[in-house]
Amino acid sequence: MISKWVGKRMVMGIVVLFIVSFLSFFIMQAAPGDPATAFYGGNAQTLTAAEKERITRAYALDRPVAEQYVAWLGETVKGNLGTSSKEGRPVSEIIMERLPNTLLLFSVTMFFIVIGSIWLGTVAGMRAGSIWDKGLSTFSIATSSIPAFWLGILFIYFFAVTLGVLPSSGSSDVDGNGGVVDKVRHLIMPASVLIVTHVGIYARFLQESIKIENCQYYVKVARANGVTERSIRKGIVRNASIPYLNYIAITIPSFFGGSIIVESLFAWAGIGQLTVKAVATKDFPLLMGSIMVTGVLVVVTLFIVDLIMYAIDPKLRKGGVR
Repeated sequence: MISKWVGKRMVMGIVVLFIVSFLSFFIMQAAPGDPATAFYGGNAQTLTAAEKERITRAYALDRPVAEQYVAWLGETVKGNLGTSSKEGRPVSEIIMERLPNTLLLFSVTMFFIVIGSIWLGTVAGMRAGSIWDKGLSTFSIATSSIPAFWLGILFIYFFAVTLGVLPSSGSSDVDGNGGVVDKVRHLIMPASVLIVTHVGIYARFLQESIKIENCQYYVKVARANGVTERSIRKGIVRNASIPYLNYIAITIPSFFGGSIIVESLFAWAGIGQLTVKAVATKDFPLLMGSIMVTGVLVVVTLFIVDLIMYAIDPKLRKGGVR
């Protein structure tokens, strides 16, 4: 049963990546400008017509768009993401330099968001009508309404400019010899911005799920039969965690979108900042590579969440539909 379920999820992930690649490629093809301008910027005006034609032929841009896509997709499946038009290096090499920083930021941020939201949501949800319940509702609305870039600017002004206790940008010191402590110091602000802007809304969702479960008939029967409150709470949280995990899965793509803004603001050397750089320089091979790698990260993360849901939701193990 589980092998069949995993196979379906893998097929779905491949289909999602195919759709992402198809839409991204054709949207870029529709973007204004010519290849010479993308490769040479302002110096493209000095190129002759013959040189521009040579560039077009070299990158097979004189072929129909459908043929270009099929050729690009075939190379991508083989692991060849092309060569950056600006840096002249393989796109896969550039991305692998940035991938560890993105994974570090994402894993640390999600760990504290999940731990914090579960604690806040459980405490507030089990105390309906209390100051915890009302306070979390207010906190979630306030933090989810704050733009990440604005909160990041406030963090930079307060912690870097005013107090001078944290670096304002980058992922390591200039000479690169700061070690783990230096990496953590650079990580604190971008991770904190993502945590603050997400933990409240995640906790609010779990809070409401727990309040709904706490009013169910089986809970009343359990209390009437003398079941310990600890056992009841455990069952409530377990059942409420299913829609909570589903909500996490739904918001993962938007979470990566928000991390692009944060990485750019704090100059965190990750894939998000690389994507913005590729857009600014019209480096289409690098941009497509960044989009596809981000898509793979999203699909893998969703797959992990699905596995967790499969483990705790008996309906999925019995062949039910989420």
